[in-house]
Amino acid sequence: MSVLPATLPFFSVLICNYNYERFVGDAIRSALAQDYPADRFEVIVVDDGSTDGSRAVIASFAGDARVRPLLQPNRGQSAAFDAGVRIARGDYICLLDSDDVFLPHKLARVAQRIAELGHPPGLLLCHDLVIEDMTGEAAGHRTWFEMMGIRRERDALTIDEVVTRFPFSNPCGIVASRPDVQAFFDSFPVWAFLRGTDMIMCHAMVMRIGVVHHLHECLGTYRVHGGNELGSFVDGRYSPRLDLRPRMPGALRFLEQWVDILELAPDRRASALAYVRRLEHINRMPSQSHRLAEPLVSVVLFAGNDVALAASIESAALQSWGAIELVLPAGVAPGPAAAAAARAVRRFDDDAAAGDFDRIGRAHAAAAGEFVVFLRAGDVLVREFVERHVYLRQRVALVGVSCSDIRLLGPGASLLHDDVFANSGAWVQPVQQIPPLATGLGDWVGVPISACMFRRGELFDRFFAAPGEMSDALRAGGFWLMFQLQQQTAGVLRLRETLTSVALPDAAAASYGYLSAPAGLAGPLPAMPVREAALWLQEFFLEHEEAFLRWLPPAWHRNFEPWLDRQTA
Repeated sequence: MSVLPATLPFFSVLICNYNYERFVGDAIRSALAQDYPADRFEVIVVDDGSTDGSRAVIASFAGDARVRPLLQPNRGQSAAFDAGVRIARGDYICLLDSDDVFLPHKLARVAQRIAELGHPPGLLLCHDLVIEDMTGEAAGHRTWFEMMGIRRERDALTIDEVVTRFPFSNPCGIVASRPDVQAFFDSFPVWAFLRGTDMIMCHAMVMRIGVVHHLHECLGTYRVHGGNELGSFVDGRYSPRLDLRPRMPGALRFLEQWVDILELAPDRRASALAYVRRLEHINRMPSQSHRLAEPLVSVVLFAGNDVALAASIESAALQSWGAIELVLPAGVAPGPAAAAAARAVRRFDDDAAAGDFDRIGRAHAAAAGEFVVFLRAGDVLVREFVERHVYLRQRVALVGVSCSDIRLLGPGASLLHDDVFANSGAWVQPVQQIPPLATGLGDWVGVPISACMFRRGELFDRFFAAPGEMSDALRAGGFWLMFQLQQQTAGVLRLRETLTSVALPDAAAASYGYLSAPAGLAGPLPAMPVREAALWLQEFFLEHEEAFLRWLPPAWHRNFEPWLDRQTA
């Protein structure tokens, strides 16, 4: 028997059941068998229109005054939770799925933990669970916290600490303060979310309370019996079977509205909105069901003003694409949120006094991604930047470089102009593919470097590894020459979507003519060294001809020499 605290909270154990006749009796018995005073808890059993013998099982507990049955037509999990919460009398609500069970010391140990926390008025507590294999398919398995990675977390996780996974328990491990749960259901559209209620509720509770507490003890049993919606054992290992992605857009919309409903102070509101943004980042990762891995994208950040650089880093780390690595100048700290959101953080030596070729080359050498984005300090990526670029590459065109439209920022990140290239009339197609050798070196079709994504490949890597006798003009125009190499060997894809915000230098003219000219990291190029670039490309081709022959089609080789002659004429 656990040693109970002096002040005993009253618990409402809430069991929602639908057609689990063979399990619901075990769930009720486990709640009633607690080594906790019988007058300090109740068991509410909501049957959501079961068509099997569940209601007869529930009726068999009629002799126990602690059991409060509630029978309703089938309306879904959310409506069942809502109905149970509305009649609950407890200080705290303990969820219990009807196919799971509590261990006998669950309520007593939770009461002790609540006392240790000082009886907080708002509480979201998650404890660990034994995973019981009822199918006989697994020889051994971990606890819930071990399986979900929560074992590595501290006893409390605040809203400002990055959500790197689902940091909660299965429903039978969730305890929450009743007023907070009631406030949630007062605003929650139960008709729009028939299932997955606990997932949304837990996120909403963190946004309202500001913290989730973890009790690293197994106080319940999650029973895997083959009919679970959440997961099952496959080849002896637990495997999630529930795809949450179809539910996430609606859940995220509600949580954004929840921020307004809460009427938080400005700092708490900012934290809550950042939390929603991180949830979006985590839950929009593609399915692994076809054994397809999402390509890693390296986002390089160049040195600059600390405030501007911090904004750029945050926009890079919190992309909706899941596989992002940050490549930062040596000595630059990404911040805890960005560091936790990124797949990896790498470093390179960035010297602002060096030319573009040297700076970009050092960053490229440090990057490991299949794609690379080079971001100037002060430029900011829209959350969907990487996702949109990768999506169009995977479904529209195989190209060496893709580039999107931009918006223009003035001092203090003020908006000067939106949809710059679309509004200029220069980009009329939503998506435009420009094949290799279709334009000359003097015909610039690109955009500022921060609006581009480059695909890594052998030729791209050799560009930095073997610069040869490159002139100062070519080294200074490293971005322009790099873009030309990708364009003339693998093609360009231009997207009319505005996916990057570009900071305009204070002294620069806010004009299309300025923005449409080729520019590097430090500003516009005074002149495009077209003839020098053509000669360098010819030399580069001759030095690496075996790679060109291996990776480029015969038609390209037939057209390259005539195209090159036109550039040097």
